[in-house]
Amino acid sequence: MNKDVSKIRARRARSREKKARVAPPAPLHRGPLAGFLIGLGIWAVASVLVIERYPWELGAGVSILFPVAAESVLLLVVTLAAGLFINMARPGILQRNDALLLIGAVVLVALLPAKGILYMSQRLGFIHPEITGFLLPFALAPMLLTVLLSPTVAVAVGIWVSVVMALMAQNDLFLLMAGITVTIVTAEVIHGVRTRSKVLKDGLAIGLCEIAYVFGITALHWAEADLSLVLRQAGACLLSGLFAAILALLVLPLLEYAFQITSDITLLEFADLGHPVLQRLAIEAPGTYHHSLVVANLAQAAADEIDANSLVARICAYFHDIGKLTKPGFFTENIRMQENPHDSLPPSMSALVIKSHVNEGLGLADLHKLPRPIRQIIREHHGTSLMSFFHQKAKAQSPENGRKKTGSKDRFGNLESEFRYPGPRPSTRESAIICLADAVEAASRSLSKTAPAHLEAMVDEIVGKKLTDGQLDNAKLTLNELSRVKRSFVFTLTNMLHGRVPYPKDEDSDQQQAETPASRSQDAEGIRPIPDAQGATAGARAKVV
Repeated sequence: MNKDVSKIRARRARSREKKARVAPPAPLHRGPLAGFLIGLGIWAVASVLVIERYPWELGAGVSILFPVAAESVLLLVVTLAAGLFINMARPGILQRNDALLLIGAVVLVALLPAKGILYMSQRLGFIHPEITGFLLPFALAPMLLTVLLSPTVAVAVGIWVSVVMALMAQNDLFLLMAGITVTIVTAEVIHGVRTRSKVLKDGLAIGLCEIAYVFGITALHWAEADLSLVLRQAGACLLSGLFAAILALLVLPLLEYAFQITSDITLLEFADLGHPVLQRLAIEAPGTYHHSLVVANLAQAAADEIDANSLVARICAYFHDIGKLTKPGFFTENIRMQENPHDSLPPSMSALVIKSHVNEGLGLADLHKLPRPIRQIIREHHGTSLMSFFHQKAKAQSPENGRKKTGSKDRFGNLESEFRYPGPRPSTRESAIICLADAVEAASRSLSKTAPAHLEAMVDEIVGKKLTDGQLDNAKLTLNELSRVKRSFVFTLTNMLHGRVPYPKDEDSDQQQAETPASRSQDAEGIRPIPDAQGATAGARAKVV
């Protein structure tokens, strides 16, 4: 009977392990079916906007329905091609339904103004037909998607939007070529933009590029060219670029809020060191404040070295340790000499206090509404690293207890887990850089020799430990990039920690101070001697009245 019960229990245990290894099905709003429906909705909206006559005007005529069906099929083919290109350039992004919804929203924002412009031209006659095409906001979709997602996605969606606009403008091939040109130029000039004024300048640059295209078309039909029409088309191009830039600036905050995305334009607003949290850090935890500034310099230089986002690295480094504001006196950089509070605490309690600064930082980030990238760095900048000092201290104090707690091959396995940060590990290149810069800066404070060879050995040791500990497994950093990051750290630290030539002593000033009588009660500058512990006056120690 006992054997049968044991077999049943073993079978159930294996069944539970098998179920645990199988990932649970994704919710409907996150599964592939929802993504397919979103893509289908984007295609359907574009097909409706392409229709030259509106649904209530179509009737049942086959002569009307056949061109509509043909345009819809063409749009479906172009949509599939754009999806394949995005999947090749950015694998996995189409599996994110939030990204598909964002693409759909941007497409709608770009196509509705274009439909309005064409309606005013074709139905109301407010705009000259030869000018209408150059007023279309070809740059709007690639501009928004370059800032919010990536240039490759922007190019694919921008070309797709250009196809839709060309079909809306009665299959105008020249407008399609103009849209493709504007899309590629927009993705290039907008990539890396960080200020709103730069967006407006880039809008003008895009308009000038479209003017060059107008002149190219004019050159093809030079004998039939109308100079006044060419000038009006050039003005329409400039107006189109500015209109796209202004509309992008108006829509961008709404899209960021709706989809929880932080662009570099918004993130730059947190670069001001006068932020209330950073001001508190400078006053209440000056050591941590200085540490954060140094980490920011290290992280920015390293991010520039590997073409990562240096703005994200720098600004997130400013805020990565704000959780230390709750107990600043428990962290090394803020501890004064002979006032270490950890001397009176058990190692486990000290580790608990140190670990808590991650959760405290997340609480402050929510309180001050810090953007998502900063909260992510606060959560990940230590990963699941081991607090080796307190771990070693705990093993030294109670090694026998450490052995009793574990039943695995690692004699201190359970004890070690108590001295690790909760994680998660760094998931981006910028997060990994800050994780490494944080450890490198802290270790550089304890170096007695700051020659480049010593700094290089220290950086190699720290990065090697992080790598073997698995802290960089999710960061998408190649070994080549990691090597360049290490070189950047060494170069920056060498420039920051270099020694200075000692100033020569002023022998005349020293001799004059030696000849000054110590018994004088007060000199011309208001300095008087202070009695020492035995009541005698000490001329070397003075106090300003």
